Amino acid sequence: MKSVFLSARGTTGKLFLVLFIFFFATVCAQSATVRGRLDRRDRNGQRYAAIYVPVTLYNQQKGRSRFAYSDVQGMYYLYNVPPDDYYLEVWTSKDHPVRYPIRVTDPTTDIPAILLP
Repeated sequence: MKSVFLSARGTTGKLFLVLFIFFFATVCAQSATVRGRLDRRDRNGQRYAAIYVPVTLYNQQKGRSRFAYSDVQGMYYLYNVPPDDYYLEVWTSKDHPVRYPIRVTDPTTDIPAILLP
């Protein structure tokens, strides 16, 4: 009787592990990376990278994402974003972001370069 219990328990544990891996893989497959570039113009009209500019995503049901910051090339990356419609918020001032509507569908959603004022 003892061996039947251990055998059944082992099978349940394996089943749980397989279901957990399936669930984890499904969740990971349903999230995306949003990436893009922020630029500015200098006095001569030349474009250059807008560095350390805060960026968020906003969705009425999901709320606001964590802040990401553009790097020295002006690139920003937002990870683990569920597919949906969002506003990409670029915080050029402390009070009000500039909003751009975007749709996240692919594992990597590339946003065209944005020229900041």
